[in-house]
Amino acid sequence: MIGFIRYQCTRYIRSLKFIPPITIFFIWSITFYTYKGVPTLSSYGVSSVVIYLTMTWIGMSVFTLEEENEKQLLFTQLGSKFRFLFGKWSLCLLIAILLLVFAILYPIIIGSFKTAITPLHIGLSIFIHFLFSILGLVVGSFFSITTFGRKKYSWLAAMLINILSIVSEGMIAKIAWLKWIFFILPPVGKMMNYFSNEDFFNVEIGLRLLLLWGIIYTVIAFTVVTKMFIKAER
Repeated sequence: MIGFIRYQCTRYIRSLKFIPPITIFFIWSITFYTYKGVPTLSSYGVSSVVIYLTMTWIGMSVFTLEEENEKQLLFTQLGSKFRFLFGKWSLCLLIAILLLVFAILYPIIIGSFKTAITPLHIGLSIFIHFLFSILGLVVGSFFSITTFGRKKYSWLAAMLINILSIVSEGMIAKIAWLKWIFFILPPVGKMMNYFSNEDFFNVEIGLRLLLLWGIIYTVIAFTVVTKMFIKAER
């Protein structure tokens, strides 16, 4: 498995598909923190959304490295479709961790925040960045390795889901019945409500339940995507 992950990393670098999403992420980060005295949690909330979008892009590009015949050959060599899937996800998570570290440390190093950083800031920021990375990977996987990924407009559909999940709370506030439809979307918008406030707040029970729901949603989503992938490759 380690060999497969190393092979995927080399293949991904040589493909140059990583350049657009990662370049845009770094340019955005540097531009966003040009000004000093920005609020801590809301800034980290925005950067977590950017990672969410970036990881969707990266996930889809990683899963489109091979042609169909190459993929079938890898299935045979690995002896399991799940090992193929796990290897791809592992590469994406390694990239996500690198982006997360930069997103957390860069504004601290250049002194962008107007208040002192606390362990609460760091803990919540690491969690939300990692969770949003995973959610982005879920969306990218869904629209690249399942039957939906074989549609002509899979990239456009993935971006549409991303946008709807981000703005869902605003739309629900205007059209209440949409909450029953948007329930299936990644809970990005709900979490952003908590991170759009000022830096001083308590980790109330509502936030704890929402973060727990984010974890449960991720587990369910990965399970569904895995089953759909295996079924699609029969």
